[in-house]
Amino acid sequence: MTGTLIHGKYVVCNVIDANSAEVITDGAVYQENGMIVRVGRFDDLREEFPSAERIGSQNHVVMPGLVNAHDHVGMSRFQLGVPHRPLELSSALSLGAKDLDPYLDHLWGAAQMLESGTTTVQVMYSPGRGESPIAADLTDKVVRAYRDAGIRLAFAPILQDQNSMVSGHNGDEQTFARQLPKDLSQRFLDFMNKGYFPVDEIISLAEDVFKKYDGSENGRIKVTVAPTNVQRCSDALLMGLRALSQKYDTTLHIHLLETLYQKFFGLRAYGKTALQHLDSLKFLGPDVICGHSVWVTDEDIQLLRETRTGVCHNPSSNFRLQSGIAPVPRFLSEGIPVSIGTDDTGINDDKDMFQEMRLVLRIHRVPGFEHTPPTAHQVFAMATANGGHACGFGDSIGALEAGKKADIVLVDLKRIEEPYLDPDVSIVDAIVHRARGNDVDMVLVDGEIVVRDGKLLRLDRERLVGEIAQALDRPRHPHEIARKELGLELEPHIRRFYADAVKDLSAPHAKYNAQG
Repeated sequence: MTGTLIHGKYVVCNVIDANSAEVITDGAVYQENGMIVRVGRFDDLREEFPSAERIGSQNHVVMPGLVNAHDHVGMSRFQLGVPHRPLELSSALSLGAKDLDPYLDHLWGAAQMLESGTTTVQVMYSPGRGESPIAADLTDKVVRAYRDAGIRLAFAPILQDQNSMVSGHNGDEQTFARQLPKDLSQRFLDFMNKGYFPVDEIISLAEDVFKKYDGSENGRIKVTVAPTNVQRCSDALLMGLRALSQKYDTTLHIHLLETLYQKFFGLRAYGKTALQHLDSLKFLGPDVICGHSVWVTDEDIQLLRETRTGVCHNPSSNFRLQSGIAPVPRFLSEGIPVSIGTDDTGINDDKDMFQEMRLVLRIHRVPGFEHTPPTAHQVFAMATANGGHACGFGDSIGALEAGKKADIVLVDLKRIEEPYLDPDVSIVDAIVHRARGNDVDMVLVDGEIVVRDGKLLRLDRERLVGEIAQALDRPRHPHEIARKELGLELEPHIRRFYADAVKDLSAPHAKYNAQG
């Protein structure tokens, strides 16, 4: 097989530290059979590999593919008619969203990501409620969508066995149910209990996912483990999933302290923070990533550092759901690895990781010379190499170096540099400050060109859009109407359940922005 020589005005190989990166001017990457063989000066590699197909030009920057380390679905809740509310209310109102075939939904998500330069995504998929904790037919549709699109996938069925909608300072789901009118209480419990299964059954089916998909597509698909949140999992489930992640030598991604209300529930249920509870279970470690981590304490941050546990930052989602801002500068100062995810939407209701990077860069610029916000280089590392580790691919992706996977993005420099860009400006700074998803010209995954001239090669985008529109442009089915009515009935009761939780915003939590 003839390899590919990828040429750029700049080749961004890897981030060295907070303020520097290895960049080759007038450089090139040579890949063969999906692996990077050589990186160097274009003239040198052109002479060394004269028969290679040549792509790219002096109008491109060549960079590692972006990694979305925390994602759920294709269509955003807003697109499906769910208003922006805090997470606890959004969980109820989301019941009113129309059903969409998961194959179409996730194919749309993959399309958006590839078009905007994301080559790897970790998908935490909720496999449905009712018949099984992991419905095999639905799981197959989701995995097939990413396989057909050609994106690299870390697949993580998101699992739980309790408190999946309501838990707070006033108690758990059962406590909440007792406060509801009798008829509503029964309908609520009937609906929720359909989603809970014995721990042994959950673990067994999760292991089946590993056996079927892990390492498939020549290693392009990896299975990871995702207990949904501390309060939504019994200790038995948490430890069963922890053992499973260790058995298969993969990463474990858990939602953690996303909202203020989760903070208070942990203190009530465990007498300590949720993270401290995980530590008491010997759950933490360098293979664990805590998604969100907004309401961590100073002591929690030290635990993360000591156990070398990572964090995934999801700023768009946290803004949309009024969850708060994670203390990312503190994480960085303590050497805690941070990755980035769009969750179930990005800042523009899409999955543009360039925009997500820019949001990370901007939101932590709090007043005062004494504060050190993340640099563009740190943010770039979060979205590339750090993301690769968070998704369980280790150091095989996230940099352009010999021996790594050929996941490569070519970005058109025209808009980034026009009408003028001072030559002293670092190209990494320029990318993070100025690039957009629609600047992406070409994308390779495993050396395969899946986007050329900004167009998807494996997918018919117009046909996909039409199929999704047709599937959703219809009246709600009776079961969808019933779910929506249940969510609307529950909303005022959920508001009351959490109403007095925020009277005391004092410690424990890390002081950030205007707090403290």
